[in-house]
Amino acid sequence: MRETITLTGMVLVSSPVKEYDKRIEILTRECGRIPAFAQGARKQNSALSACTVPFTFGSFEVYEGRNAYSVKSGTIENYFGSLTDNYDSLCYASYFTEVARYITRENVRADAELLLLYITFKALQAGLVPTKLIRRIFELRIMSEQGEGLGLFSCIRCGNADAFDVYISEGGLICKDCAKKDSELKKRHPFRLSYDTKYTLQYIMSSKPQKLYNFNVSDQVMAELDKFMTVYLARYIPHHFNSLDFLS
Repeated sequence: MRETITLTGMVLVSSPVKEYDKRIEILTRECGRIPAFAQGARKQNSALSACTVPFTFGSFEVYEGRNAYSVKSGTIENYFGSLTDNYDSLCYASYFTEVARYITRENVRADAELLLLYITFKALQAGLVPTKLIRRIFELRIMSEQGEGLGLFSCIRCGNADAFDVYISEGGLICKDCAKKDSELKKRHPFRLSYDTKYTLQYIMSSKPQKLYNFNVSDQVMAELDKFMTVYLARYIPHHFNSLDFLS
């Protein structure tokens, strides 16, 4: 009999296989993103049916095969099914799982990424923070967890931590004085960040996960965040996420 292991994770995607089976991908704490097959999960009254639905968080008893895992059983701890009742929430949830699938790796622990995805879904479900802000918080934080964070607490050239007007450049922020010494900076990076936007980015980068989604921002800061993240992601993720086409 094959030895089984228990993994904590969230189902990112599910698709039908053969007549009654499912193929799923789970973002797990212990093994990162893994592919798994659930035999008979599409049969009526199957014990695996409920735990193989996207956005399901829980524990999964699996055994390892040649190219994928097989799901023996699952225990649901939280199912974010209510997100599917609202079109915008569903689109954002789909985007977050698509990003997680792209960024995380197989057989590499994903403690921080799984926790971030879970609390992001909780925030999306609660509806207390604008979805556009949730998106930008999630993007910046998951990039940071993957080692692609930026130097946002001092000028990366002179170390000045008290700069008010700041530019974004390769690897982090550049203060106003250093920017004056670089005539090409405005051409390469033609926008500046206000103090409030800089502070917002710093808060996202440094806060404990449980406190990420307990604030809001002004329209001006939101516009700057959008512009900043668009440039930032284009630089570090040369990939188009299909679910972005449906976000409002």
